[in-house]
Amino acid sequence: MGSVLLADASVRSLGPADLSACLDLGTDRGWPREDRKWAMLLEVGRGFGIDAPDGGLAAAAVLTRTGPTASVSMVVVAERFARQGLGRRVMAEALGEAGDAVVSLHTTENARPLYESMGFEFDGGCNDHRGRFTDDGGPASRPIGPADVARVYELDSASQGFARRELLNRMLFEAEHVHVTDDGYALGTAQAGVLVIGPVVAADEDQARALIRGIARTTSGDLRLAVDHRFPELSAWCEARGLAVHGPAPRLVLGGKALPGPAEVRFSPYNTALG
Repeated sequence: MGSVLLADASVRSLGPADLSACLDLGTDRGWPREDRKWAMLLEVGRGFGIDAPDGGLAAAAVLTRTGPTASVSMVVVAERFARQGLGRRVMAEALGEAGDAVVSLHTTENARPLYESMGFEFDGGCNDHRGRFTDDGGPASRPIGPADVARVYELDSASQGFARRELLNRMLFEAEHVHVTDDGYALGTAQAGVLVIGPVVAADEDQARALIRGIARTTSGDLRLAVDHRFPELSAWCEARGLAVHGPAPRLVLGGKALPGPAEVRFSPYNTALG
């Protein structure tokens, strides 16, 4: 019955009012109920969904456009409606909304063939680190002060290749911790009982480690951090500090276009949904 009805089901816009349905859809696939993450994405981005005939959502995706770039995230299809092309349909709607933006996403190896069939090309990725941090006693960053605020905006704009002030304001508002070094900054944001570190923007790997230490020292609980594949030594250091690798997250870019900004200072994204 579901497949018959969904063959002609329309894709509709999703917004903040659909938060509960999105969380339920993710739960159907074993995702953690990251309500703050979904809420932020549905407010700053544009969601696309297909309603399930038996209630709730059958599929969803979110596109977040920021300046010349856009990210696609939260692409999920309910298990009972899998293999009906619903993921491709919500993706197509999201890409239509992206216009001429450089579109990127992080995915799993299982989902990668779908995106590559839609024109995405491999562009590196991240290792997802999780666990309790074992401190090595090295130098650490400091909490942000009033004199540091302008520098954080400057560092973020330089790292992205454009100013994303509105999105950065939201990221700063959501964060429990904002830390800085002379030439770097990082955020710590609580999601589903875990403190997620990111972005980590730094002039070099020593400052990136200092930023991670600084935020890690604010909690005795679990941490999560996505380290870009460009920095294998930092990833190995995180693993040695108790943050085990829970799987790679390949990054794909539509049409193989180049993302703006200097990649060598972007050690970790805000999260794999927003980049």
